[in-house]
Amino acid sequence: MKVRFIPTSVHGAIDQVVGPALVAAPTVLRLRSTSPEGIVARAVGGAEAVYSNLTDYELSVKNVVPMRVHLALDAVGGATLALVPQLTGARKRGKKHWVPHLAVGALEVGMAAFTKTRASQPKTGRAAYLAKLVTTAKVAKDAATGVAKAVA
Repeated sequence: MKVRFIPTSVHGAIDQVVGPALVAAPTVLRLRSTSPEGIVARAVGGAEAVYSNLTDYELSVKNVVPMRVHLALDAVGGATLALVPQLTGARKRGKKHWVPHLAVGALEVGMAAFTKTRASQPKTGRAAYLAKLVTTAKVAKDAATGVAKAVA
C-alpha cells in the first residue's frame, strides 16, 4: 500500500482555499486580533498562501519551492496551528479558540504526510495547466456538439 496517495493537484487546490481561509478565520470567529491563536492563524495562512503559489506543482504561479520543502512547511505550520492554542491557554476561553485550529492543523499535517512528492503534470505552471483545462473542455464541448448533431 502506497502511503502517499494524494495527488499534488488536489493538494494544490486545497492550499488555494486553506491559506486565505486561515487569514480570514480570526475575523470570522471573532477572535481578538492580538490573541495568540488569531496571530498564528493569520501568519500560517499568509505564509501558506505565499509558498503555495511558489511551489513546484500544477496550481502554482512560479515553480520555485520543491514539493518536499512545501510538505515540510505544511507539517510545521499545521503542528504550530494545532499546538499554539493548547500551549497559550486559549483552550480555556472556549471551543472556538482551539477546535478550528486543531482541525485545520491536523488536516495540514495529514495532507503533508499523504501527498505525493512529485507533481503528476509537467512543470509548466498555472497558466499552461489552465490552458490545457480550457482546451480539454473545448474538445469535450465540440465532441458533445458533434454527437448531438449526429443524433438529431
